Amino acid sequence: MTPTRAALVLPAAVLVLTGCGAAATTTAHSSLHSLARTDSAPHTVAPSASPVPTAPPQTPPAPPASQTYAVVTVPISGTTEWLEIVGAHGTVVAKTEIDPTLAWLTAAGVGGAYWTQGGAEHQLALSGAVRTLGAVPADANAVLIAPDGQSYAYATSDPGADETSVNKIVVVAPGAAPRVIADRISDPNHPIADAPADGWDYYLISWTAPGIAFARVPQGGCGCGSFDMQMQSADSAVIDPASEAVTTLTSDATCPLSAVSSSMETVCFAGTSATDAIRIASHGTVTHDFTLSGSTVAGDAVFAPGGAQLAYVTIPVAEDTCGATVTPTLRILNLGTGAASARDTGDFSPMAWPAGGPIFGDLTSGSKTSVATVDPVTFATTALTPATDGLQLVGIM
Repeated sequence: MTPTRAALVLPAAVLVLTGCGAAATTTAHSSLHSLARTDSAPHTVAPSASPVPTAPPQTPPAPPASQTYAVVTVPISGTTEWLEIVGAHGTVVAKTEIDPTLAWLTAAGVGGAYWTQGGAEHQLALSGAVRTLGAVPADANAVLIAPDGQSYAYATSDPGADETSVNKIVVVAPGAAPRVIADRISDPNHPIADAPADGWDYYLISWTAPGIAFARVPQGGCGCGSFDMQMQSADSAVIDPASEAVTTLTSDATCPLSAVSSSMETVCFAGTSATDAIRIASHGTVTHDFTLSGSTVAGDAVFAPGGAQLAYVTIPVAEDTCGATVTPTLRILNLGTGAASARDTGDFSPMAWPAGGPIFGDLTSGSKTSVATVDPVTFATTALTPATDGLQLVGIM
């Protein structure tokens, strides 16, 4: 197992910190320009960019109710990779060749698999058809797909004066101009209460019915501790793309966001060097607070449909060091009773728990990774794809 977890276990997770193989999030230009304002203020000024030609609005084909598909990237060579939609039995349903891209610029959604390339957002449908949704600027550090499969959002961070940066979240709907829904200056010399004291960027997490979940995370490097990147998401919230209203999710550096559900339930693992408690909240209000022993560190959480259960991974504190060989344990917590079941399922990292189905995630052995599922009752583990160097699970659809 690789101790450093390089993303939240959420659809279309995006890494915006530098120093961990990620590209720097501050670039020399921006395609949108407007005055900086707080990301909770109502916005009435549209950016000056001209409307971007997009495909006509249409309802994307939904997968059959009984079928869940995985979206993966698989290296072909040093210059290309496959973006694939994989069925329940490991069958490749559709695929297209793309340039190797940053993991946080690929996504899975109701309409298929998505990727950013050549300054545009593209979609691979279940039918194998490929189309372009619209433009994405070169300075975008994250892209999310809306629940309708047609609209998308991206985040940018561009240098300002005196060590500041201008951070934005932009939404693009079919046939419409890009619309800035959050626009705030990061200023290390004038820190604000709901963001890291040093420079920070927007980190887009997921887009569900309540809105776009995001965090304000510090710029710069990261360590190599277990679940390290998840530990950066102390200041998180959901923004409604229509009203631009912001609802705070977490605001505690000792209990940063690990997962958020489609109904705005969140989980964080409290503690500075070990996990002392699992804290569940709904719309930012704590509903459950389970005390733990403090002998492990925890992360990689994902909610069951309906929010009655939580899957997560723990690692002994003694193994939470750089370069250590670790022995992870997958746990399923019943939020109603507080009882948890546990099993050694290998180096399995849960990513999604669809309705009526098993838990999807990636299963790593040495340098190779496969897409796998785990039955939440029996803990039976099934590999859906061959173990491959460089394979990445993007999400499910």
